[in-house]
Amino acid sequence: MKIRMALWGGALLVIALVFGAAAMPASAGSAKVTVCKVPKGEPGNEKTVRLPAASVDALLASTLSYKGPCAQYGESASLGKGRLTAFSQTEGKRPEVVGLLLKDSTFDGLPYEPPSSGIWCFDKDGNGTVDPHRECAGGHERALHLSPEFRSKVDTPFTYVLANWNPMGHLPPGVWDMPHFDVHFYLNENSERLAIRPGPCPQLTHCDDYPKGKIMPAERYRHPDFIDVDAVEPGMGNHLIDSKTPEMNGGEFTTTFIYGIWNGDITFYEPMVNLNQFQGLRDGTIKDTCVPIKLPQAWQRAGWYPTRYCVRHRDNRDESLTTLEKFVYRKAG
Repeated sequence: MKIRMALWGGALLVIALVFGAAAMPASAGSAKVTVCKVPKGEPGNEKTVRLPAASVDALLASTLSYKGPCAQYGESASLGKGRLTAFSQTEGKRPEVVGLLLKDSTFDGLPYEPPSSGIWCFDKDGNGTVDPHRECAGGHERALHLSPEFRSKVDTPFTYVLANWNPMGHLPPGVWDMPHFDVHFYLNENSERLAIRPGPCPQLTHCDDYPKGKIMPAERYRHPDFIDVDAVEPGMGNHLIDSKTPEMNGGEFTTTFIYGIWNGDITFYEPMVNLNQFQGLRDGTIKDTCVPIKLPQAWQRAGWYPTRYCVRHRDNRDESLTTLEKFVYRKAG
C-alpha cells in the first residue's frame, strides 16, 4: 500500500511538473540576448553570441564585451589624446545602431585655442587677416565614413559622420555658447557638403551658396517644431532648430536634436551634446540617456531611419557613444 501511494504520488508529481513547466513562461533570466563577446586583453577579437540575459552584466564587468551585435568600424581620426571612430551594428541587413565612438582619452587634451580647425574661414571685415574667433566656423571637425560593408549592404541613407568639437560653443548666445560636440549623421554625399563655401553671408557662408540653404523641404518631410533660424554654415548646410527644446525656452542644455537641410533636402540628423554631459557619463553622475526623435509625416528617400538618439558610456571599454537607434523602414513619401 505504501509503495502504491508512493508510485501514485510520484506519478502525480511528474504530471504536475510537466504540466507546470508547459504552463509557466520562461523566466526573464533565461531569455537570450545578443552580445559582442570580446575577451579581456584582446580588443580585436570580437564575436557575436547569444547569451542568457542574467549572465550579461557579469560578462561586461569582466571582459571588453558590449551589448548588441559586433560593430562594423568605419573611419577613425585623432582628437585630444584619443580617437573618434564611426561605427554601426546590424542584424542581417537591418541597422541596430549607427554611431560615433569616442575613446575617453579623447577628452584629455581637447584643443581650445585656436577654437577651430581653420577649414571654414573668411576675412569678412576685409582687413587682410582672419580672426580665428570671429571669422571661422565649424569648430574642430572630423569627417568619418561608415564601413564599406555597412554602406553597401544596408538600405539606409546614412553614409558618414561629421563630428565637430566646439570649445567655445556657437550661436545663439546664452543657449549653445558653451563647450559641446555636434555629431552630424549625413544622408547626402560628402562632396556636396564640401561644396558649401565660406563667405560673407550669414554664418560665414558664400553668398552664391547661401540661397540653397534657405530652400526648405516640403512640410510633410519636416516636424512642425523645427524652424529656420538662419543657421546656414559653410561645410555643413542649414540647421533647423527644435523651437521647443528646453534651452531655447530658458532651460538647461544637456543634449538636443537638429535636422540639417540643403537645397530642399534633409541632409543630416544631428545630436548636440554638452561636454558636461559626457563628463557626467564618464564619472557615473549621469546615466545613459535616450531621447525620442520628433519625426516627420513622410520621408524623401526609402530606407531605414532612427526613432531615437542616445548618449552612452561603456565603463569596461572607456568609451563614450553618440548613437542613432531603433531603426524603422520607411517608404519614400
